[in-house]
Amino acid sequence: MSWALVVAARGGKRSLAAREVADALTARGLRIGGFTQRTLERENGDKSFELVRAAGGAVLPLARADKRAAPEGGGCSVVFDPGAFEAARRWVEDDVRASDVVVLDGIGKLELAGEGHRAAIGRALASAPLVVLAVRDDQLVYAVEALELDEPVATYTDGDGAEARDAFVAAVASAARAGR
Repeated sequence: MSWALVVAARGGKRSLAAREVADALTARGLRIGGFTQRTLERENGDKSFELVRAAGGAVLPLARADKRAAPEGGGCSVVFDPGAFEAARRWVEDDVRASDVVVLDGIGKLELAGEGHRAAIGRALASAPLVVLAVRDDQLVYAVEALELDEPVATYTDGDGAEARDAFVAAVASAARAGR
């Protein structure tokens, strides 16, 4: 299993970095599958989250922030659409056969607990030629352990700049072409 890693701090631009990597790999002639996420903020401060399919750009609602959903004492105040996780898994199942690289954004606590996008991640890691995982830095150690990952072919940390991102993209593209 070949994989690469995009890391961002909490509150960082992990999803944007994952999209930029997917776009740069596409520009290099690689077929990209998987999905990224994006956050939508309304004028009243409400947030919602969407899944964006890398191949074709289909968009599905993923979740919405709801302060009333937070457990007493704090915690997650996001209400997820379980149908979005199933759709993401189907996208990945289709994409592993037709892609050089599968990009998966949003690997976090939910996935590490065996929920959320975990089925899509498992399918990609078992079948895709190369997987790019986008993970928050505070979940990285847990993700590597829970997913039983070895060393990535390349790592890019959001905030390291365009030169580092370009080097990451070149390393991923080279590994993808070598795996064809």
